[in-house]
Amino acid sequence: MLKGKSGYWFLAFLALGLLIGPLSRAAERGDEEHVVASLQKSYDAIQDFVADFRQENDVKTLNRKIKASGKVYFKRPGKMLWRYEEPKGQWVLADGKNLYYYQPEQRQVIKSPLKKAFHSEVPVSFLLGIGNLRKDFNVTLKGSEQGNYVLQLAPKGSAGGFTDIQLGVDRRSFEIVWARILDATGNMTTIRFSGMQKGVGLKDSVFHLQLPDGADVVELPS
Repeated sequence: MLKGKSGYWFLAFLALGLLIGPLSRAAERGDEEHVVASLQKSYDAIQDFVADFRQENDVKTLNRKIKASGKVYFKRPGKMLWRYEEPKGQWVLADGKNLYYYQPEQRQVIKSPLKKAFHSEVPVSFLLGIGNLRKDFNVTLKGSEQGNYVLQLAPKGSAGGFTDIQLGVDRRSFEIVWARILDATGNMTTIRFSGMQKGVGLKDSVFHLQLPDGADVVELPS
């Protein structure tokens, strides 16, 4: 599984608590079904989008926080590009078959089969545009945070080393506005999205690999 500065970016599409308020049991059950169904409908309707993102990794093993930001491009099925403005020049590309991760300071592009990169079928199903919240997760509505619904997701299959996944869902658009992921070693990654533009008609060429000058490709075994 890819880690480091890029962190756990892919789990943003599966989907962390701060200021989470309680709900009554009856309201929670009714609202939960409504929120999950509306989020699934919103997710299914997206063919492509572009958005800005801000990311923060709280790395317990290093006792430090790593911040990053940039722009993400998504197109069904399974195509994504995370282009980082900070750290400058770094990017992560998924072309539907393989995953590529470029670290400019090392002048290397790391290539891995998409399924091999995640150690779990659950993230892959969402990347390929065929994921289903109720099928793949046990979902709980935890309450609200700063005006957004907060959903907690427990994967029914392999979690790929993650112990907690939470999503912030906009109350009006039912879009994911943030994702918070806790891994088995206590590291927390939070990704926040803004300025989302849906249905922009992204061309497949956006997701074609273009090697930086002088960069080497290191291919991980399949």
